[in-house]
Amino acid sequence: MGARYWLLLSAFLCSCLGTWIYRLALPLLVYDLTGSALGTGLVYVMEYLPYLALGMFGGVLADRLDRRRLLVLGDLASGAITILLALLVTAQVRQVWLIYVVAFLLACVEPLYQPAFRSILPSLVAVERLPQANARVHMGEHAVNMIGPVVGGALVVGFGYEVAIYADAGTFLVSALLIWLIRTPPSAAAAHGWSVLADMREGLRFLTGGDKVVLTTALSALACNFGVWLLLAGLVYYLSSYHGFTPGEIAVVYAFQGAGAVLGAVLGSRLIRRLPPGPVICWATAAGGLSMLALIPARGPVLIGLAWMGQFAAAGASIVATATVRQLLVPDRLLGRVLGTARMIAFLSIPLAALATGVFESVTRNAYALMAFAGVSWLVIAVAVAMSPLRRVRLEALGDANGDRSAPPEASPPPDPR
Repeated sequence: MGARYWLLLSAFLCSCLGTWIYRLALPLLVYDLTGSALGTGLVYVMEYLPYLALGMFGGVLADRLDRRRLLVLGDLASGAITILLALLVTAQVRQVWLIYVVAFLLACVEPLYQPAFRSILPSLVAVERLPQANARVHMGEHAVNMIGPVVGGALVVGFGYEVAIYADAGTFLVSALLIWLIRTPPSAAAAHGWSVLADMREGLRFLTGGDKVVLTTALSALACNFGVWLLLAGLVYYLSSYHGFTPGEIAVVYAFQGAGAVLGAVLGSRLIRRLPPGPVICWATAAGGLSMLALIPARGPVLIGLAWMGQFAAAGASIVATATVRQLLVPDRLLGRVLGTARMIAFLSIPLAALATGVFESVTRNAYALMAFAGVSWLVIAVAVAMSPLRRVRLEALGDANGDRSAPPEASPPPDPR
């Protein structure tokens, strides 16, 4: 894979550790302050709303600026904003709206950061190793997620919210340092004049033209995100209010999610090299729907965690297949814009789902109806994927068409002398 890939992966995993500490600590903090399912759900609304406004712009930046420098600046900005949030908690600020504002600012960095990260990855590894590279990113992210919630729960219980959030800030700074050590050639696009609106339109033309395979992956992710975030947005509230779980028991459930995602990444990497991506995404989506239905009768942190493990394993396999198809299908000069726009489309439904969960739970207090709806919706999406343009895609053809995207010699192993 090459030293540059491992530096990028290490930086990503470091920031993931802090992010999942933050994602556990902040909903718990808001729940302590408000005791409200709607208040807790609004945390996720704040986290994903920026994708609606900045997703396409982040893609333009990834294609027109030096991607490595953009990643370093993103990590530094995230670290600074997280320190501000920690200071508010240390000062015992009780105004929840201030917490929401800072959470929103932190979330604004992500849609500017992710297109650069996803589009720099194919330049660091050979084309034939993209499935493994994507799988290791997803696997590593969620392997950290098995540790992150446990660490976050221990920090919150042992030292308080502010220590957990300060630790999160430190991970962003370490990530910035590791990415700075990566050496990449300067971006050719940055030397020429460019227009944000024209670049956005060019990315949209690619996304909506041709066989619409990438658009199909974005739309299926949009629908899947709505279903699963009906449950994820209210998960902390559900586990705390319905079952009386402690932060440590909630961390166990999150750790099962991470274990499932690791399993899904391994399966996805292997399946995508043996089967067309369409069937992999279709059957993974169906398996995820069944796993969410299994949440209805599940009781206790272990059984609930096992159901979530199945869901995250299915989602992980689908994500690896989807990421590989997009990276191979889209030309490098458009990669940031198309990936940023596709991610924006996929995330459009998350704030709506988070808000719907809070309102529905506040009115009906019936989380099990949401579980039934989410599971059935994924089964319907699986059928739609089976009939979509994805059914015609063959990974070998995409690899041949993008053979010029192979990484430079540094990232490829020397030939075997045997």
